[in-house]
Order: sequence, then structure tokens, then C-alpha cells
Amino acid sequence: MAEKIRELRISRKLPAKDMVAVVQELYPKYDKTMQSKCERGDEYGIQIRKDALEALYARFAPELLKKKDGHKYTCRISCRLPDADYAALLEFIRADGFDTMQAWLTYTVRNYLKRKLKARKF
Repeated sequence: MAEKIRELRISRKLPAKDMVAVVQELYPKYDKTMQSKCERGDEYGIQIRKDALEALYARFAPELLKKKDGHKYTCRISCRLPDADYAALLEFIRADGFDTMQAWLTYTVRNYLKRKLKARKF
């Protein structure tokens, strides 16, 4: 993470004091000395906290913020099943030609939504 904070400062030509001000909103005792040490974390054995780094990117480079989990779709559905039900479901899903549970769930949800949306129009 040390390289990220330093890279952000250099690539955006940011004064360290501007970055410090952002982090101080979360951590009031953060100062320019700590900023310098975080930029050289491998030498000092410290690193900036993830939430502070995210605040810096949100302020100075929001377009570079990554999705939290890196997935194309961010919304999630799930449920828990007994082992026997899960094993049977997985067997049938594979027999139907789906490679992954994700593929089957997406297919199933989209078909469900299609039916419901079509029924709503009448």
C-alpha cells in the first residue's frame, strides 16, 4: 500500500498537506511525518489504513476506485441448504449444462424477472 499512497501523491502532483488533511478527517492525529512514513512503509514497518487510503482515492482519484469485490455485478443473493439438497441441486444443474452455480442462478433469476415483468404489463 505504501507505493499506492506515494504513487497517488506523485501522479496527481498533490501536496502532502492536502492528503494529510483528508486523512485527518478520519484520524485527527495523522500528520505530515506519518504521511512520509506511510509512503515508505517498507522502511518503517507501517502502512496507511485501508479506509484512509480509500478516502484519499475518493477525494483525489475517484475514477481509480475499484469495486469492493472486483465483480462485474455488485448485488448478491444467497441461501443455505442442507448438504443433501445442495448435492442434488449441483448434480441437476451440471446435468442441465451449467458450468457454475453463478451461471445457473443468473439464468434462473433473469427468467423469473422476465416472467414477472411480462405479467405486470397486463
